[in-house]
Amino acid sequence: MPEYSKQDLQYAAEFREGIHREALAIVRKTRPDVAEVIDRHPVEDYFQEHWDYPGKWYTMVSIPYGYGSRQALIDAIVRDTLAGKPPKTESAYTQEPPDTVMPEPKKRPTQKEDPFYKLIASYPDLAVDYCIVKNERSDGGYESHRHALKAACTVICDGWEGNPALAAGKRMPAEALFSSDYPKNGLNYRRAFLYPPHENGYTGKDFAHVNAALFPNGTDTLEVFEWTTDWSDYFREGHEWWGTLCVTVYDKTLHRFVVIMASATD
Repeated sequence: MPEYSKQDLQYAAEFREGIHREALAIVRKTRPDVAEVIDRHPVEDYFQEHWDYPGKWYTMVSIPYGYGSRQALIDAIVRDTLAGKPPKTESAYTQEPPDTVMPEPKKRPTQKEDPFYKLIASYPDLAVDYCIVKNERSDGGYESHRHALKAACTVICDGWEGNPALAAGKRMPAEALFSSDYPKNGLNYRRAFLYPPHENGYTGKDFAHVNAALFPNGTDTLEVFEWTTDWSDYFREGHEWWGTLCVTVYDKTLHRFVVIMASATD
């Protein structure tokens, strides 16, 4: 098993705790006496390891392998919790068993510590999926964006069939990404965030708050590509009515990509 630093483990534990809080809120609707949830996945499962050409590993904190979405993981935790007796631990969320031995810290290339994943846990009703991908290749450009899309799909589209190599992308102005000028027969990022098929109550202030965490150095240097959405079953529901979204955003100041995808139906 790979070794992670204390900072890595803390970051993953905070992400895991946010998922546990969402699951517990659902469980308590039918079982208000429950104090904690059952999660079959230890904190180490909340890492995604990716090998990047020409020979570097990078690590992403994300949902464990085998789930098609964050909600699918939450649903599984809710089912397990309702079906079984919660384990007796002092913490209501992420307390590890007392005999768990944490690995010694080891220096390794990791993503810049970012408040985004912790923040996004407070927006459980979003129809938008995000993935941050550290850039180890070059300073952007079409192929680097495609590489980031492929890496993100292992996280966002896990469980859906598809081939991101078939996606076709085109560059778009950064300001168009955040525009309130919605396309007549399509979806843009702002619309996907604020107006999903089921009302979420989020406002433009929430939209700005999330994007401040995603792009803390501003948007002037962002490089954005929009991609077709006919290459994965992930987008099937969105094609029925609401719409689909797939964009990759390269932040030159942080040397990282943000991949934003959305697809939903009523």
